[in-house]
Amino acid sequence: MIKFLHVVAIGALVASALYSYSIKYETTLEAEQLRKLKTQAQRERDAIAVLKAEWQLLNRPDRLQVLAERHLDLQPLAITQIVRLSDIPNRGPKVDSIGRKLEDLGLGVPTETPRDRKSTAATTPGARP
Repeated sequence: MIKFLHVVAIGALVASALYSYSIKYETTLEAEQLRKLKTQAQRERDAIAVLKAEWQLLNRPDRLQVLAERHLDLQPLAITQIVRLSDIPNRGPKVDSIGRKLEDLGLGVPTETPRDRKSTAATTPGARP
């Protein structure tokens, strides 16, 4: 009986050693993956910083002014281009051509849903439920 207990104890010892080794291996693997993700996140942050710097370089006012003068052919503002608010005509009524066509066809009125018909029928005297 004692030999049997020794074999069981040795088996339990080997099983616990294998379990602790597997836990250690999984932990090491997860730590390595975490390190890779942190490295990748840092590379992405660095790339974003470079792109922001390039964007600021491209949006320099002196550079944009040169490009606007070269390509846009802008003219100075003339006094005739400025008007008072009272000189602007009022906007006409908003026209809904599809809605007008539906009204002409008689489809512009809202329809009753089946639930509305039941509630209307229940309130009218002499109606069957």
